[in-house]
This record gives sequence, C-alpha cells and structure tokens, in this order.
Amino acid sequence: MVRCRKFSISLIAFFMLVALKICIDLTYTPPHLPQTPSISTEPYRSPVVQLGPLQGDEELSMATLHNLAQKLRKAVIRSEAFWNTEQLQLLDLKAPMAWTCSNSTSVSQVKVTDPYPDLLQSFLAHSRCRNHRMIINQPKKCSLNTTFLLLAIKSSPQNFAQRQAVRNSWGGERDYGGKNVKLVFLLGTVQVPDLSPLLVYENSRSHDLLQWDFVDTFFNLTLKDQLFLGWANKHCAKANYILKGDDDVFARIPNIVQILSLLDNQRHHSLYMGHVVKAARPYRDTHSKYYIPPSFYAGFYPPYAGGGGYVFFGRLIPWLYLVSRFVSPFPIDDVYTGMCFMALGVHPVGHPGFKTFNIPKEEKTSCSEKPLLLVHRKSPQEMLKMWGQQYEKMQQC
Repeated sequence: MVRCRKFSISLIAFFMLVALKICIDLTYTPPHLPQTPSISTEPYRSPVVQLGPLQGDEELSMATLHNLAQKLRKAVIRSEAFWNTEQLQLLDLKAPMAWTCSNSTSVSQVKVTDPYPDLLQSFLAHSRCRNHRMIINQPKKCSLNTTFLLLAIKSSPQNFAQRQAVRNSWGGERDYGGKNVKLVFLLGTVQVPDLSPLLVYENSRSHDLLQWDFVDTFFNLTLKDQLFLGWANKHCAKANYILKGDDDVFARIPNIVQILSLLDNQRHHSLYMGHVVKAARPYRDTHSKYYIPPSFYAGFYPPYAGGGGYVFFGRLIPWLYLVSRFVSPFPIDDVYTGMCFMALGVHPVGHPGFKTFNIPKEEKTSCSEKPLLLVHRKSPQEMLKMWGQQYEKMQQC
C-alpha cells in the first residue's frame, strides 16, 4: 500500500514537471538581439567605390551618374502620364537640367483628365526650384568630422512640442560608446501665423534647426529632402550614417548604433535600410492625401523604404544629391527617395525592427513595440513615456 502511494506521488510529480515544461515552452519569449540586415548574394559594386575616384571631376561624375540613372528606364513605363514622359525625356538629355526657380511647370502643361488638388498644382509650379534661400543654418553641426549618425528629422514649423520631445528622449545629441550622434530638424515656412520669432528663440537654445523659405506642405517634403542633401553635401558629407525620419517616430538609437557598428564594408557601402515597400501602386482615392492622378503617374512605384524612418550610408550623400538631377521631382518624398537610390543602383534592405506603418490593433500589446528599432505615429507624451520605459527588462513582457 505504501509502495503504491509512493508510485502515485511520483507519477503525479512527473506529470506536473511535464506540464510545467510545456507551459514554459509556450510562454517563453527569447531575448531580443539586434539583427543585421539581409544582404543580397548577387555580385554588387557600390556606387561609392565606383564614383569615389571621380570626386572633384564634375563633368566625368555627371556623365557616369547619367549612365547609372538609365536603370530607371526599366521602372518607368511608357505612358502619356506627365511624370513618366518628363522622366524619360530627362534621361534622354545629355546634360543635366538646371533646377532653378526660373523653371516652372503649370497644370496647363499636363494632359489633365482627372482632378488635381491645390497642393499638387502648387507642387507642379515649384517642383523644379531647388535654390531656396536658407533662413536658419547650422554650418558647424558636423565641423569636427566625428559624426557617426546624423538624425535628420522632418518637422513642420508649428510642431514645437514634437521637436522638444525628440530632444528630451531618443533624439538627444549623445555619445554612444565613442559613436557621436547629432540632430537637425528640417523645416520650411508657414504663412500664417508668423512663427519666425519663436523659431529664432527655439534655435538660440537648441542649435538644431535647418529652415528654408519654401511653404512647408506634405507634397513639399520631396523638396525638403533635396535641400537637406544639398546642405549635408556642404556641411556634413563625412557623417558615417544618416537617419531620416518624421518628428512623430520613436527610435532606439543605442540599438541602431550597435547594428551599424557591426556592418562590414559591403553592407555599409550600399546601406539603405528600413521598412521596405515593394510593388506599391499610387493612391487613386481623391480623398487621400497620397492621391496621385492617373494622368500624372502611371505604373507601380519602385521599391522604397518608408519615409517615417530609414537609415543610409553617409558617403552616398554627394552622389544622391547629384543623381537627383536626373530624376524628375515626385510629390511623395519616400517614393522619390527610392527612385534616386534606384538611379544609383542601391536597393532598399528590409529590417524587421523598422515599423513606419501602424501595427494592426489585433497585434498591438503593451510589449509589441519593445523589440522594435523605430516605430511611427507617436505623440510627444508617448515618446517621453517610451523613453522612460525602454530600459525595463524584456522579461516583464
């Protein structure tokens, strides 16, 4: 009887251990480790390696870039759509177009068969203008040539709270184990109200605003990107990496710095990394802010990294700036950036840590964003809260 009782107890203990192991297996979440981006195994020659010896020889550099940009022909379908026609004509030119404010386009030059919103009409009128006057500058931001990562954050003039939240949380200028991180905000202007005195005061305290005299609208983000490339080419061309993002993202900079520090030459020479969008079509819903009329653009978009936040190799700056002269302006900034990288022969690399589009509600939990490197659409309050929580142990989830 005693022996039977001992056997029963042993059997119960055995099943309890089995149940406990199954429970652990089902609930255990392995610790998150930074992931290096996947790289294509195809033979690849970085444009930095190819174009580097040509630096200083503008004529030969532009001729080489013009040849490289012919890759866009494969992505542009022949159509009567305005952008497609303009782009193919631009690739046919033997000399680059002068992108100045004296060259303008009007809707009358487009075969309009569908509605053109006011913002798109304004974009067309000013899209070739890239010599806007700079109002606020930071010429010494990278003066010591020790910038490992430059955070270039697109912001609207009135977004004071978002900028301060970025400074006070993830975007603060810091040194991460000898890796220097710098910050600039990219701004245009608003006509009403006049925010100039407030922006001058803000900059006197933060020294991180870059502002040009163009109207800051959604479709002018492409222009903002181009003006930033011109500024960076002049003042920060030796930064190792650039993180371009919106002022409503939250980024885990220590993790991003760690990942970038581990990249080998092949990876970092051709790095354009983020949340990659492939085979996307233009929005045809006239109520969407992303609406692009069929008479303006036809076909799919080339692969691109979502504009909420992506990282690229800093030495690509001068070549991106120059090759953009062979890429017709497009009103969606991240799509246009993807076109410029395609013209260089650089392909976007996806990383699962970049989420520039909303996480579906059914997948969102209190812990779902903790392993991510960059998440989008965060209020200033959410940024500060996430900054305070980022060092909590993952095991709590």
